Amino acid sequence: MNRALLLPLLAVIAFSFMAWHLVKTHQPVPDVEPPVMPSRNPYTTTIAGAGLVEPRSENIKVAAIVPGLVAQVLARVGDKVEAGDVLFKLDDRQRRAELEVQNANVAEVRAALRRAQRAPRAEDLPPSTARVKKVQAEMTAQKDVWERTKELVTRKVLSQEDFVQRQQAFLAAQATLTQAVAEDAKLRAGTWQEDLAVLEAQLLRAQSLQEQAAIEIERLQVRAPIAGTVLKVDVRPGEYVGTPPDQALIILGDLTELFVRADIDEQDLPRFRPGLPGTGYVRGDGNTAIPLRFVRVEPYAEPKKSLTNAGNERVDTRVLQVIYALESPPSTVYVGQQLDVFLDANR
Repeated sequence: MNRALLLPLLAVIAFSFMAWHLVKTHQPVPDVEPPVMPSRNPYTTTIAGAGLVEPRSENIKVAAIVPGLVAQVLARVGDKVEAGDVLFKLDDRQRRAELEVQNANVAEVRAALRRAQRAPRAEDLPPSTARVKKVQAEMTAQKDVWERTKELVTRKVLSQEDFVQRQQAFLAAQATLTQAVAEDAKLRAGTWQEDLAVLEAQLLRAQSLQEQAAIEIERLQVRAPIAGTVLKVDVRPGEYVGTPPDQALIILGDLTELFVRADIDEQDLPRFRPGLPGTGYVRGDGNTAIPLRFVRVEPYAEPKKSLTNAGNERVDTRVLQVIYALESPPSTVYVGQQLDVFLDANR
């Protein structure tokens, strides 16, 4: 082939390929329906916000009051429980042993108080009476010796040393009699009131410790604070659970009515008024409108936590949370699901 024709031929081929590529890449793109229709604003003037579905009672996060080993889990997801129903139990063997000790202490102190209240025993009185008579007899004998000793000393038959010894023996016998009579009177008078008061106080303390031990066992049984439905269970038998903040082991709520907690941007607050009617759309279902009924406003603007990554969204934006009730929601709405909320600002 003639070399003079090769270069023009290559240029023609390259130009043809370029033209074909331009035609191919600049074909019109056909319209494609989105896989999920976005939510449609039903009002001419609206206040829009994002919200989360929650139970009427809000999400109640139930946790253990004290750390311990989980012995039994009674709640299951979807169960309907009444207030006071046991959700799960912690191991209570040590606490029950402590309760037995406190029960024994109460029984011991109560028996001591009952014994003090019934004093004196009938069996203790005859021995005390006999002891008094015995000491009286000993004192009478010592007195007789003492009287005869005085006469002997007067006649100088007995030494001064014997005189002093017999005198002290008589005085000792006299003191022993006084002691025996006093102890007999004390026995017959019963227990001193102040001693009874001490025993009563000890009984109250033992009963308080007993009650405390019983309460500690009761605290190991975690119960439902309200009547509702178990939404989530994140605890299993054999696990050790602590008491760190925000550790929710079971979440439950009252599903008799569903609410949506909508965030209203602070820039829209001048146009917002409590009681505005609204409409919500579940994310992913822009065709099913859910009427919303105003419930309340939580009058505290807080930092926005749910961000949509929009270019005009500021991370330091504050929002006001408004609570609306879902009227006749479809059965596919779940707690924790996101809703696009639109409020009619013309009202």
